[in-house]
Amino acid sequence: MNAEAEQLQAAIAALQAQRALLGDAVVEVALAPMRARLATLQQTTEAQQLKQVSILFADIVGSTTLTRQLDPEEVHAVMDGTLAHFTAAVQAQQGRVLQYAGDSMLAVFGAHAAREDDAERAVRAALAVLRGGARQGEWVRQQHGHEGFNVRVGVHTGPVLLGGGVDGDGTIRGISVNIAARLEQSAPPGQLRISQATWQQVRGLFVVTAQPPLAVKGVDEPLVSYLVQAERPRPWRDEARGVAGLATPMVGRQHELQQLQQALRALGAETSSPAARCVLVVGEAGLGKSRLALEFERWLAALPAPPTVLRARAVPQNGEQPYSLLRTLLADWLQIHETDASALACSKLEAGLVPLFAADQGSDLAQAQAHVLGYLLGFDFGDSRHLAGLREAGGALRSRAFHVAAQALRRGAAQAGTPLVLLLEDLHWADDGSLRFFKQLLQVNADLPMLMLGLTRAALFERQPRWPADRPADDGDGAAVPCIQRLTLQALDAAGCQLLAEGLLQRLPGAPAELLGLIVQRAEGNPFYMEELVKMLIDEGAIVVPAGDPSAPDAAPWQLHPERLRLDRVPVTLTGVLQARLDSLAASDRASLQRASVIGLQFWDEALAELDAAAPRSLPVLMLRQLVREQQATVLAQAQAFGFAHQLLHQVTYDTVLKRVRTACHLQVGNWLAGLASARANDLLGLAASHFERGGEAERAAEFYTRSAEQLSTRFAHDTVVTHAGRALALASPDDHALRWRALLVRQRSLRLQGRMPEQAADLDALTVAAEALDDDQRRATVRLRRAVAAASAGDAKGCVAACAEALSLAQHGGAHDVTLSIYSAWAGALLSLGRYDEARRVSEDGLALARQRGNQGMESELLTGLAAGASQQGDALRAIAWLQQCLQIDREIGRRINEGPVLVNLGDATMRLGDFEAARGHLQDALQLARATGDRNVQAMCLLNLASVTHLMGEHATALGHARAARQLTAEVGNREYEAFAWMSLGHAEAGLGHADEAREAYAHSRERLLELDLPHLALEADAGLALVALAEGDVGAALAHLEALLAALARGDALDGCEHPLWMRLTAVQVLRQAGDGRAAAQLAEAQSALQTQADAISDAAARQRFLQQVPHHRQILALAAADG
Repeated sequence: MNAEAEQLQAAIAALQAQRALLGDAVVEVALAPMRARLATLQQTTEAQQLKQVSILFADIVGSTTLTRQLDPEEVHAVMDGTLAHFTAAVQAQQGRVLQYAGDSMLAVFGAHAAREDDAERAVRAALAVLRGGARQGEWVRQQHGHEGFNVRVGVHTGPVLLGGGVDGDGTIRGISVNIAARLEQSAPPGQLRISQATWQQVRGLFVVTAQPPLAVKGVDEPLVSYLVQAERPRPWRDEARGVAGLATPMVGRQHELQQLQQALRALGAETSSPAARCVLVVGEAGLGKSRLALEFERWLAALPAPPTVLRARAVPQNGEQPYSLLRTLLADWLQIHETDASALACSKLEAGLVPLFAADQGSDLAQAQAHVLGYLLGFDFGDSRHLAGLREAGGALRSRAFHVAAQALRRGAAQAGTPLVLLLEDLHWADDGSLRFFKQLLQVNADLPMLMLGLTRAALFERQPRWPADRPADDGDGAAVPCIQRLTLQALDAAGCQLLAEGLLQRLPGAPAELLGLIVQRAEGNPFYMEELVKMLIDEGAIVVPAGDPSAPDAAPWQLHPERLRLDRVPVTLTGVLQARLDSLAASDRASLQRASVIGLQFWDEALAELDAAAPRSLPVLMLRQLVREQQATVLAQAQAFGFAHQLLHQVTYDTVLKRVRTACHLQVGNWLAGLASARANDLLGLAASHFERGGEAERAAEFYTRSAEQLSTRFAHDTVVTHAGRALALASPDDHALRWRALLVRQRSLRLQGRMPEQAADLDALTVAAEALDDDQRRATVRLRRAVAAASAGDAKGCVAACAEALSLAQHGGAHDVTLSIYSAWAGALLSLGRYDEARRVSEDGLALARQRGNQGMESELLTGLAAGASQQGDALRAIAWLQQCLQIDREIGRRINEGPVLVNLGDATMRLGDFEAARGHLQDALQLARATGDRNVQAMCLLNLASVTHLMGEHATALGHARAARQLTAEVGNREYEAFAWMSLGHAEAGLGHADEAREAYAHSRERLLELDLPHLALEADAGLALVALAEGDVGAALAHLEALLAALARGDALDGCEHPLWMRLTAVQVLRQAGDGRAAAQLAEAQSALQTQADAISDAAARQRFLQQVPHHRQILALAAADG
C-alpha cells in the first residue's frame, strides 16, 4: 500500500472516532470522497503490478501455407488444437496465458504468485510445447499431407508491468516482452531460444548451446542467448539460501573451496594410493556449509567435463528410520519422487538398477539385486520371489543390499565415464544404517574415482567418533583405506563479518554504520544469522525493496525507513530473528506454520490438513516468505512433503505452540501415522511413537516404540533398537509385564551383539522379573538361555553350562522346543571351550536329533557347526570340513545367511589346520564381512583371531600383528575374557615372529594369566610354550624348561592338547627346549610329535592335500626335518 492510501486510512479512522461529536450524517458526507479515492488506489494497486516474470512466446511455423491449402474448418481444428496444447503445457507448469494472436501465444510465469522456479517452469513448459508441436506436425502430415508444420518458442526473464491496460489483467508491457518475442522469432523451427537472464536462473538444469549475439530493437547491447536441447537427466539445483534477488560473495571460505577443488583434482592422480576420497565439512548451524557446497557445485558445473553429482540430505525425524539417507540418494539418482505410487517407485528402481547388472549377471539375477536393495530401503518388494529366505535374515539381507548399492554406484560411474561426487548434507541427522553403508562404500570402492563430500555438525562425532573410518589404522587386514579429510568451519572474523554485512546491504545507499554494526554484533560471525536478520528487516518494511528485478544492474536501490527500525525487535540470537519473522505473518499463516512444526522438521500436506483442513492453504505464502519449501524425497508416496527452511526455524516455531495445543496436535499426528496402510508404514512406527509420547499417550507410545524396535531388529539397526526399546520401557506401565518383556527381549539381544555386556546384564535381570510376574516357564527358560549366551559371550564357559542346565529343565517342562534347541547349541559350545569334548559331542548329537525331528533346519546347521568345531579342535579337520559344507548348503537353501559367519569361521580354522592358508583367509574375510553386516562383535573377534593365526603361519607377521591388535581391542570392548586371552596369545605369536622378545613375553604372560583366571589351564599351556620359546631365543634354557614344566607333565600323562590352537607347535617347542638342555626326553617327544603328525597326514587321502599339510605348515615341516636329521 502506498503512502497516500495509508494517509487516507488514518484520516478515515480519525473521522470515525468523531461520530459522537459530529453526527453520522456529517461524517458520512466527509467520508464518501475519501472512501472513493481509497477504493481507486486499492483497485489500481491490485490491477497493476511491476514484477519480474518469465515470458514465453510460442508461434506456429508454416501456418500461412497451411491456411492456403486447407478449408477454414480444417484450419480452425488444427490451430485451435495446437493452441489448446500450448495452453495445457503452460498450465501444467502453473503458468498463465495472457494473449492469443492468430497462430501464436503469449504466456507468463509468476504473474499472480511469484515462484523461485518460474524460469525453470517456463523452460519446461516450452519444451513440452515443442514436443506437442512435433506430434501435431506429424498428425497434420498424415491427415492433410502438409509438410513443414512446426513450432518455435522463446523465453526471457525480466521486469514487466502487468495489468491495468485495455486487456485488463491480460495486459503486459515492457522491453522484456519485446526481447521474448525476438527470441521466438529468431529460434529455428522446432527449437527453443532463451535469454541469458533466463539461463542464469536455470543453469545446470538443461542442456544448452550458446548462440551468436542477437540484435534486439530497443536494446543497446547484442543479446546473449542459448538454444535449449533437453532437460538434464538429473537436474542440478541451487540451494534456496540468501536474500532473494541479491548476489552476495562467499566470504571467508575461499581456502576451504580450494581444498574441495583439489580433492576432486586428486581423484585418480595418485596411482599408489586409493582413488576414493572423503571430505567432511564440519561446522555448526549457519556457518556456511551449504554455501560452500553450493559454490563447489557451481564450480563443478562449469568444468569442461562435469562429474556425476548425486545428492542426499538427512533430516532429524529420519534419523531413526534406517537407510533413509541411502534411500534419498538412490531416489535422487533414479528420479523416484515422493508422489510416485508404490508400483511406479518400484518400477523406476528396477529400470535404473537392472541394466547395470544384466550384462554380466543376466536379467533374472539383476532383477534380484534390485529387489534386495529396494526391500531394504522400504520399497514394496515384499512379495518378490527373489527375497525367499532373506526376509528373516536381516543381517544377510543388509550385507547383500549394501553390496548391490555399492556395485550400482560403481557401475553407474563407469557407465558415465566421469568421476562420482556424492554430496551428503546434514550428516549429523543421518541414520546409523546409512552411515554404515557410506563408510563401507568408501572401503569397497576405494579404487573408484569418487569424492564423498559430507556436511555435518560436530554432533556426528559424538555418535561415531571416527566416521567414516571403519577401524584403527593398525587393524591389519590389508584393506585399502581411502583418503579422509576434515575441514572445520569457524565463525567469520571481524573483517569477514563486516564484508558480508556490507554485501547484504549493498543495495542500500549509505547504510548507517550503526545498522551494519548491529548486524555484525547480533550475528556473532554466523553468515546465516546475518541473512535472516536482513530478511526480517525487509519483511517488516524497515528496508523496502522496489518492484522489478532486484538482481538487474540498474535495479532501484533499497530504501531504509528508520522509523520502522524498532531496535527492541532486533533479536540478540537467531531465535529472536526467527520469532520476529513469525510475528510478521498473518494470524492464519502463523497458525498453519505452528501446526506444521508439530509434525516435524519435514511434514506432509495431508498430515497438516489432518490438524487443520484450511492450513495447507497457507503453504504458498509460507514458501514465498522462505519459511518452508517443497521437498522431493519422502517415505510417503501419496503426500507432498515440505520442510522448514532450517532446523532452528522449526524449533523456534515449535516453541511458540501452546502446550495444550501441542499435545492435542501430537496425538492427532500419531493417529494419522498409525492409520497409514502402506508398504512403507513400518518405517514410521518410531515416528508415530514419538508423537504419541508427546501427545500424552504413554501406553500407545510404548507399544509403537516396541513394534518399531522389533521391526528394526530384523534389519540389525541395533542403535535404533536400543533407543526405541528404551523409550518403550520408560513409558510402559510397571504392571504391563508383557510389553516390558517384549521391549527388554529385543533390546537385550542388540546390546549383547554390540558387546555392551553390563547393560545387557541389567536387562537380563529385568527379564527375570518380567518372566516371574507372568509366571511363564517358557519365558523363564528363555531368560536362562539368554544368560547362558551372555556368559559365553563374556568368556565364562562354566557359567554358560550352569545356565544351560537350568534353562533345559524349564524349557522341557514348558514344551518350548525351539528354546530347547538353542540351549543345546549354547551348551555344546561352552563344553568345547572347557575341553569336555565327549560331553559336547553328546549334547550336540541330542540337539541334532531333536532339530531333525522338529524339521528345524536352521538349528540343525547350528548344531552341526558345533560338532564340526569339536572335530577340528581334536585334529579331525577333514570331518569338520565335511560337516561345515553341509551347514553351508542348509543355510543357503533356507536363506539363513545369518549362520554363515560362524560356519565360515570354523571352515577357515579347519582349512588353516590343513595348511590351505589362502582358502582359510578367504573364508575368514567373508565371515568378517558378514559379522560386520549383522553387528555381531563377538563373531568379528573370532574372525580377527583366526586371521591373525593364518597370517602368522604364512609368515606375514606384521599383518598378523595388526589383526591381533584389532582383536584385542574388540574383545576388551565387548568384555569377552576368553577371546581377549586368545588375542593376547595371537599378539605373542606375531611379536615373536617379528623378533620382539619383550613384547612377545608380555603378551604370552597376559594370555596365560587370563586363561588361568578363567580356569582353562589346558589352554594356558600354549602360552607356556610361547614363554619357553622366547626364553630359548634369548639363551635362557633354564627359564625355558621352567615354563615347560606344566606342558611336559601334560604330555607325560598322554594329554592330546585338544582345544589348543597349535598343539603340534607346542610339542615341537618342547622338543627344541629339551634338545638345547640336553634332556634325554627330547627323542621320545620328537617321536610322539612325528607320530601324531603322521597320523593326521595319513587321514588325508588326496596326495596333494597331504603334502600341503606336511610342508606348508611351518611347525609340521620342522618336525619332519628334525626327525629326518636324527635318522
